[in-house]
Amino acid sequence: MARIRTIKPDFWTDEKIVELSPLARLLFLGLLNFCDDDGRMQFSKRKIKMQIFPAEHTDLSGEFGEIRGASLINIYVVDNIEYLHIINFNKHQKIDKRTHSKLPAPPTFPEDSTNPPDGREGK
Repeated sequence: MARIRTIKPDFWTDEKIVELSPLARLLFLGLLNFCDDDGRMQFSKRKIKMQIFPAEHTDLSGEFGEIRGASLINIYVVDNIEYLHIINFNKHQKIDKRTHSKLPAPPTFPEDSTNPPDGREGK
């Protein structure tokens, strides 16, 4: 289910994000809309393309590679199902009424430990 999300002004000057191609940046923004409140979603390039770019004829492999290469997302497998996790999701989103994920958690990343789950970004 898509969610209403906001884009923080820091997004536009984040060093990892500005190095992405414009299409990869737009894909990353779209992922924020379709992931759950813990930054997770089932990973299916076909479904994600249908959600974010329904009228485009592109496979997005290069863009996913860019986003993964910038360490903005992690793709992991649990019980033979691929999932996507937005690393440092709380850096990009503040969730007021969090619904905890029903999807399996990714392996622990040191980057995530600096962001509290309430979205306050250490402030």
